[in-house]
Amino acid sequence: MGQGYWRRLVRLFKRTVRVERRLNIEELLLLAEAIFDYGLKIRASEKWSALPPPYIIIEVPELVQRLRKTPQAIQDAFLLLRAAGFAELLDCHGHWKLNLAGGSQRSRWQEVA
Repeated sequence: MGQGYWRRLVRLFKRTVRVERRLNIEELLLLAEAIFDYGLKIRASEKWSALPPPYIIIEVPELVQRLRKTPQAIQDAFLLLRAAGFAELLDCHGHWKLNLAGGSQRSRWQEVA
């Protein structure tokens, strides 16, 4: 067992500890804003025949991969968005409906925290 093995083991341990800690409120607000921005980006990238829909469906596992956060952190950010009226849980499988119609009032959900 060389030095490289122990370095990888320590790096893995540090990453595991960092992943399991809960986010503080500032990090949670930033994550909620990143989720909202991601929803806006998806809506802007789609080609709509008429007006774009006022909401978009997002899966938690998709955001876990894209934003590299834990599923619990993503759920907490969605709960913050739900408290502000910007998100709604669709089912128990991690599908959320993100309401993008009130995007101009984004400072409103920051007051919830």
